[in-house]
Amino acid sequence: MSMQKIVEADLVRDEYGNYYKVVGTHRDEEKLTALEVSNLYFEKSFEASTHNLDDNYQEKPFGVYIQDQVNAYIEGIQNNERPIYGIRDLMVNRISVYAVDITKPHPKRNQTV
Repeated sequence: MSMQKIVEADLVRDEYGNYYKVVGTHRDEEKLTALEVSNLYFEKSFEASTHNLDDNYQEKPFGVYIQDQVNAYIEGIQNNERPIYGIRDLMVNRISVYAVDITKPHPKRNQTV
């Protein structure tokens, strides 16, 4: 598995089982040097929903819906045979990993459907 082929939308997993979506890549010429990642739950919460919540979610906390969306995204990555990279593996390969600051406004914050 080549770490140099990581693209935005790939997933990174930490040692605690948390998933992060790659939202930016930094390269020095052709060599990948750093990744910018954001917690997958956080990213999913800012995606525009193209459908109304169906009856399955009407009486449940909104987090249940987001969790189902997160699990579907992970399953989609696996079905497309994209690797899920480990943070430790990235660091061993001298690729820095930076987390998005969730206290700053999300780029999709003011987008409407």
